[in-house]
Amino acid sequence: MSNTAILLGATGEVGGHLLQELVTNPHYRKIYVLGRASIHKLPNYQEIEKIIIDFENPIVNPAILEESDVFCAIGTGERQDFEKVDYGYAYDFAKLCAGKVKSFNLVSAMGANSKIGYKYLQVKGRLEEDLLKLNLGTHRYYRPSMLIAPKREGLTLDGAIWIKIFQVISPVLVGPMAGWKGIRPEQVARAMVQNALNENPQTIYRHKDMTAV
Repeated sequence: MSNTAILLGATGEVGGHLLQELVTNPHYRKIYVLGRASIHKLPNYQEIEKIIIDFENPIVNPAILEESDVFCAIGTGERQDFEKVDYGYAYDFAKLCAGKVKSFNLVSAMGANSKIGYKYLQVKGRLEEDLLKLNLGTHRYYRPSMLIAPKREGLTLDGAIWIKIFQVISPVLVGPMAGWKGIRPEQVARAMVQNALNENPQTIYRHKDMTAV
């Protein structure tokens, strides 16, 4: 079992909860938090080491990647940077991990599909497909729908409204629509860490899979 974790996107909503899950789990003795200078704002823990990385030209010590569980929660709310960050940064880092890591655990999106017309889901689907072509050990893709995080920093009015809508409609989303239920970010993070520890071979995780943990 791996006792090293690599975390990208720790300052985001799911990433912040991933950090908490990792530092409170005794199985991970070393946690490398990679990101921009903003990661210095994160709390300091004995188990973690913060490493500043230039995602435009990512370079890391290959030794930290060996047999590690990578948790990738990279994302941006800026539309003009979306493809560069959500696809480009994640894929470029994954290429460094190829042939080294034990698993690559990605926060994707419900409905991810490279052949769909909606760009957000198309890009997410393309990333999933392209990562599968790399030797990243066990691939795990988590597909949450609306993240129910009404108190998150920087939440827009539109975002707050959508959260309220999903809180109302989620209970009636059943059958084929059940995957679109809203989910709390801490549920996503908990599922990601537990499935990595349990070495779950499943690739795609939807709402029912994430809430069952």
